[in-house]
Amino acid sequence: MSFAFIGLGPALAILCCASQFLAFVAAAQAQTYPARPINLVVAVQAGTAGDLVGRVLAESVGNKLGQRIVVENIVGAGGAIGAQRVARANPDGYTLGLFNNGVHAILPNMGTPLGFDPWTDLAPVTLLVETASVLIASPNLKANSQRELIAMAKAAPDKLNYASVAFGSPQHLAMEELKSQAGIEMMHVPYRGGAQATLAIAQSEVDVFWINVSVALPFIQSGKVRPLAVGSRERVSVLPDVPTVREQGLPDYEYTGLYTLFAPARTPDTVMATLSKAFAEGLADPKVVAILKQQGFTPHPSSAAEVTEMLRQENSRLAPIMKRIGMTTGTEAK
Repeated sequence: MSFAFIGLGPALAILCCASQFLAFVAAAQAQTYPARPINLVVAVQAGTAGDLVGRVLAESVGNKLGQRIVVENIVGAGGAIGAQRVARANPDGYTLGLFNNGVHAILPNMGTPLGFDPWTDLAPVTLLVETASVLIASPNLKANSQRELIAMAKAAPDKLNYASVAFGSPQHLAMEELKSQAGIEMMHVPYRGGAQATLAIAQSEVDVFWINVSVALPFIQSGKVRPLAVGSRERVSVLPDVPTVREQGLPDYEYTGLYTLFAPARTPDTVMATLSKAFAEGLADPKVVAILKQQGFTPHPSSAAEVTEMLRQENSRLAPIMKRIGMTTGTEAK
């Protein structure tokens, strides 16, 4: 059987040289990054809060990098389809993803095969923004605050209802947590998207709905819906007269969205550093800051470790809520 090993030495040498060559090419490409346009996968619908963040930053950061950043909206399955696209892309920095916290805090707990692992197949570049949400009510609902909503729900259990964009969506879980802390019952009415749910509120088809401040503002300002509370720890500058949930008797409540930039795992460190620096500069651009703050966003660049810890905390916070409402608990944060 010794004949099987004849020529093994030269073969190993060739393989070693090939491996070194590929490593050299990868390093050279990383040093010249970016040399062509970058594709930014945004896993939410066009016109929504995350889409606005992606497009504002794509223009600013693209100018800083000297290459176009092309936004591609890939929606479906709670962000799983867009996230899978990024997880399976070449780790060269030319395919990035902008996802909300649901990809790490909700999807892994559902027990449904994703085709990728958010914790090991995606590498966080930086947190981009935190966004506040507002609980809006239909114009026909006789409640002017969260306190009054809770009082109405306690007086007539299951008579009130609330919208979400899907079963297991962040809006759904936010309302379930509010119900739990307030000790009330309300009926869940899922819609196919935020636009449909907001329109349903404005037309008094449903009573209340959690929605990003940026999307709700035009409806609030036109009087088509009524704000009852914001989910953040502090009041929102663009809605200064709307109290937080905490101010209205639920001191442990918080509902804040996170939008984070990801690259495929194993993207070279030099590329990750370039992206982190460019997006941090974009988030510090006065024009970008002004646009984001006008829409209720808080720019929040951070390290990869900080992002990971935030998402782990969100995962741990949402897992028991999901279990309580009957969603299958799967893999928690690693």
